[in-house]
Amino acid sequence: MAQRKEDEIMAEYLLKGGKMLEKTCRQCGCPQFEFKGKTFCVVCAEREQEKKGTAPQPAAGQKAGGARKGAAPPPASGTAGTASNDIAPVLAATILDLCRRIQEEEDPDRCLVLMDAVRTGTEALQIMRQM
Repeated sequence: MAQRKEDEIMAEYLLKGGKMLEKTCRQCGCPQFEFKGKTFCVVCAEREQEKKGTAPQPAAGQKAGGARKGAAPPPASGTAGTASNDIAPVLAATILDLCRRIQEEEDPDRCLVLMDAVRTGTEALQIMRQM
């Protein structure tokens, strides 16, 4: 199975109601997410899940500063229509935060990743507003 892009993984969690945080993962540099009360790097968790081929278990005692591989719970199969009113303002704020990070980022490769995440987020926001 082909490995999914970072922005695809992050977009999936945003659509499922995850909140993108300002803190970044120490291993891959991607933003950490808060999802179902847990804080973790969704990209590292997805990569670990792809390697193992099994659903990862959340790491005990995980906090906002220390993402661990394999710490992500699987995305919930929620109803996007009912949750979109709650998610839209959070997604818009996250997009603004990403734009601020792009302005400060010096690494061109990271800028591209962040810009892809902004594009994906704005596309998701448009879809949610059309629902």
